[in-house]
Amino acid sequence: MINIHRYEVVENEHLYGPGKRLLLFTQGCSLRCNGCTNQHLWEFGKGVDATTDEILNQCNDMDGITLHGGEPLDQANALIELIRELKRQGKTVVLFTGYIFKELNKVQKEAWLSSDIVISGRYEERKRNIYLQFRGSTNQKVFTHKGKYKDYKIKDGQTVAILSFNEQGEMQSRGFRTDELEQLLNEISKDNK
Repeated sequence: MINIHRYEVVENEHLYGPGKRLLLFTQGCSLRCNGCTNQHLWEFGKGVDATTDEILNQCNDMDGITLHGGEPLDQANALIELIRELKRQGKTVVLFTGYIFKELNKVQKEAWLSSDIVISGRYEERKRNIYLQFRGSTNQKVFTHKGKYKDYKIKDGQTVAILSFNEQGEMQSRGFRTDELEQLLNEISKDNK
């Protein structure tokens, strides 16, 4: 079982990878980077458990899956079956991880090496840069080491934020928020109290 916060369909290459993707937010993170925008995903076991088959059923008309977190590689033993099956089906995998390769165990390395694009490295708040594709800080690296995207060119220089509302009418934001957007969100938050 994979403990997830949620999944959704996305088509935003700048944030989550090329094509139509299933974006899977895993629940739980042992790294807990200062300034992380996904602190609600740090605690283990607070999500819902999903089987590999349940997730694969959501991927039928997708180019692939993007594994985000939390920290996906903290659940590598559960995720590896999903990654193997996706690759058997010819789907692509984009992996966001705070780990660097030399920190990984055998199963985590298999997950990394099976992924088409890997975004690696802990978020460092003092190195924040909202104009980097996939990355939030300048120390993070992008690896396009195999498969369909081995020659993929990173497109830095723009920023993207996605605002959405859940069923309860609460606003959610993902991506790279400019200072102006932060100010607007704070004002909206104050007005709604």
